[in-house]
Amino acid sequence: MNPPPTTNGGQAKSFLDWRRAGRGVLTALSGLAVVLTLGLLAYSALGSAAGSVGISAAFATVVAGGLVYALLGTAASPAGGPSSATALILAGLVATLARDPLLDPTSPQGVLALVAVASSSVLLMGLLQMGMGLAGLGRLARYVPQPVLAGFTNGVALLILVSQLPTLLGLQPGSSMDWRTLSQAQPLALLVGLTTAGVALLLAWKQPRMPASLLAMAAGTALYAALSAGGWAAAVGPTVGVLPQGLVLPLALAPLADGATQALLLRHLPAVVSTAAVLALIGALESLLAALATDQLAHTRHNPKRELLSLGLANLAGGLCGGLPLVLMRLNAVKLIDGRATGRGPVLAWLGSFALMFLWGGPLLALLPKVVLAGIMLTIALALVDRWTRQLLRQSASGGSSADQRLSLAVVAVVCITTMTLGFLAAVAVGMLLAVVIFMRSMSRSLLRSRSSGVTRPSRRVYGPSQEAQLRQSRQRIVVLELEGALFFGSAERLAREAETLPEDCACLVLDLERVSTIDETGAVLLQQFSVRLPQRGMALMLGGVTADNPHGSRLRAYGVFDDTLRAAAWPDTDRALEAAERALLAAVGEPEPCQALPLAQTSLLRDLGADQVARVSAHLRRRDLAPGEAVFRAGEPGHSVYALTLGSVSIVDAAGSGGSRLVSFSAGAMFGEMALLAGGTRSANAVADCPAVVHELDARALREMNQADPALGEHLMRNIALHLAERLRNATSAAQGAQR
Repeated sequence: MNPPPTTNGGQAKSFLDWRRAGRGVLTALSGLAVVLTLGLLAYSALGSAAGSVGISAAFATVVAGGLVYALLGTAASPAGGPSSATALILAGLVATLARDPLLDPTSPQGVLALVAVASSSVLLMGLLQMGMGLAGLGRLARYVPQPVLAGFTNGVALLILVSQLPTLLGLQPGSSMDWRTLSQAQPLALLVGLTTAGVALLLAWKQPRMPASLLAMAAGTALYAALSAGGWAAAVGPTVGVLPQGLVLPLALAPLADGATQALLLRHLPAVVSTAAVLALIGALESLLAALATDQLAHTRHNPKRELLSLGLANLAGGLCGGLPLVLMRLNAVKLIDGRATGRGPVLAWLGSFALMFLWGGPLLALLPKVVLAGIMLTIALALVDRWTRQLLRQSASGGSSADQRLSLAVVAVVCITTMTLGFLAAVAVGMLLAVVIFMRSMSRSLLRSRSSGVTRPSRRVYGPSQEAQLRQSRQRIVVLELEGALFFGSAERLAREAETLPEDCACLVLDLERVSTIDETGAVLLQQFSVRLPQRGMALMLGGVTADNPHGSRLRAYGVFDDTLRAAAWPDTDRALEAAERALLAAVGEPEPCQALPLAQTSLLRDLGADQVARVSAHLRRRDLAPGEAVFRAGEPGHSVYALTLGSVSIVDAAGSGGSRLVSFSAGAMFGEMALLAGGTRSANAVADCPAVVHELDARALREMNQADPALGEHLMRNIALHLAERLRNATSAAQGAQR
């Protein structure tokens, strides 16, 4: 029998809330091993005191900092806590402080002083993150190149693995890994650690819904207890030890009131500040990338500025309580999203569970074996290895990698090695430098969109027969470089190298700048150098997409390079620049200007006709004298005539009118309007005179009369029209092929 339907919506919502809160409790239990291990990792330099100090710091991070972040964060599931990378960075500072000869890290006062100085770095990290948020730097996290991020992540994974080797081998923390030390390794300790890691990995693979870390910790602890009961307690290593219990209070910086602690802080102030800067950068990057991932899962959108401010305030709270650096814990955040709704209920239940474990679970946590936690940390290190890097390595091993992939792997290796050998600050610096180099290289490679010649990319100007014949022989002397992206200091060198490869017989270089997004000072100076150097080599420079008033022209003028020389080479679009280059070729061989007057007999319509035939055709033509801007015909009008142009220039423009974009221009000697005459129908565009022009109109009626009176003459006229169409089709095909290249 089915239960009755629920009539109280509040009860249904309460059940849902309890279920979501239960998810928070289970997530806290499954993440307990990770949090404990990160605390031990951060304060491992303290030796026997690492357990009590590190685990207390880990709980302070989750409880104090996590509460602030849960209330203020904008991520879909603002679950904050320590991370492997930030814990390892802080561990470097702790190790530096522990080596100070004036500090006794084995005494309670020395431990408190060390924690105070380390916590001040976490507090400063929070202030820097708030500054980053106010400065609007949160969006920059999305632009870190993947190879740099992967190299840093892999470096952190290897450092974690190295840091856990002494514990896994049953040696003292910080032991050197030489042959003498390795001879003292305890195989049983390694057995417990590897068993713990193996159980965690197997469960994560076979049963991904189960709390793998928690069950693996239980299995490892059971094996440890069995070996200890069998008399091998010394061979499997120590437990965490006694932990402090009580409320998490903001008293970590209180020892700074003491003069000795102040002196310790001043001695290590550069290390404290540099560590805080690296923590702020890495923590912000890790958190914002995790927020992006949870946004995709929950279909939300976080606010990067507010997210950094919330993160900074959380680290202020955590630093005051002696916590570790806090980040958005991606894995836990994903677990706390139920797929239908987001909210802070599960997060608060997660935080409450940690608080209760710290208040009353101390005696049980003290019994945890360190080697078991090291085994859990081993799984974390393996999980941190970048998947994208592994994929590239597999492709490289199979012989399918490209030059770009090999370069990416090289960048990953450089950042990874720098992280392991020179530290996190150097890795961040190297990573930023490589990011700039990668950006400049990609921009340089993407600048040149295509290279073609005047043969494959002629202008839209249709010339008379003799001029077109001359251009067919010389258009290959025009080189067209189509640019795309930014012409700036990182890409200008690519253009300079390309100009050096121009053939010796090149008469004109046309730079298509219509797809260029911006031009900086370096790019502007390069264009000016072209305008001076190319003429010295017998070449002209034409710039398409530059006018005195458009953005490119304004930038060039602002940089002081838009002089008269460059102005003469600038054209509003590349088609006009190509036409200028073609005109220069015609002028070089003595061909008249395309707009000069030509005899009617030299037009495409009347080519190869005898004088008497020209006279008979002329008797059927109607002369029209056109003023600049006057229309020969307009779109939509009936098309019943073909026109021969003997003076000036006529352009076919789109239906927007005389101000529309140019489709094609005709020079003296050309014919136009034949399509509508042959196919019938109406005109599809406007024909407008560019300058004073003279056209001769032959309508369909006159063409029929001539064909009836003299079929040979009519056939010759139709042949001339067909040849004209074939030439235009050939030019259009060549242009299309050039655009595809």
